[in-house]
Amino acid sequence: MAEVEHRDPQARVLARFEEFYTEEYPHVVAVVYGLTGSWWVAEDLAQDAFVKANRDWTRVGTMVSPSGWVRRVAVNLAMSRFRRLRVEAAALHRFGRTPHAVEPVDSADDMFWKEVRRLPRRQSQVIALLYIDDLSVAEIGSILQVAEGTVKASLHQGRTRLARQLKAKGWALNET
Repeated sequence: MAEVEHRDPQARVLARFEEFYTEEYPHVVAVVYGLTGSWWVAEDLAQDAFVKANRDWTRVGTMVSPSGWVRRVAVNLAMSRFRRLRVEAAALHRFGRTPHAVEPVDSADDMFWKEVRRLPRRQSQVIALLYIDDLSVAEIGSILQVAEGTVKASLHQGRTRLARQLKAKGWALNET
């Protein structure tokens, strides 16, 4: 099998994608979970992002940061989902219906990330990429296609706003 891979460039390309997928998939799911609050949605959107990467792997695989590209696609898919859900909720409201959802009992982590998702879009994206994926400011800027200063400002504003939200919910914050 290894001998075939050395001779067959297509097999090498496929093997590189499989390694990339195995390494990056859990990280992408975690970031999208931080943005959506649903493991099922996070897995679905992460898979969609990897399908797009696989379709164009000959280009994506040669990028400086294929992992940044796939995270950007996944974040974009999550934002598209939010917009679609907002439109659907508005349509239901116009017709006098409200979506019925059962709220599960939340753990502290779930409640924290629920508050992160209440932040403005850019702030929640920056916080998710920093704390879930442990990316640098430069890497986050590259993924979100914004300047490092914008990432730093969004992070500062997001942390400040998140602290206010959590304090209002009765969380005891360690102000160090």
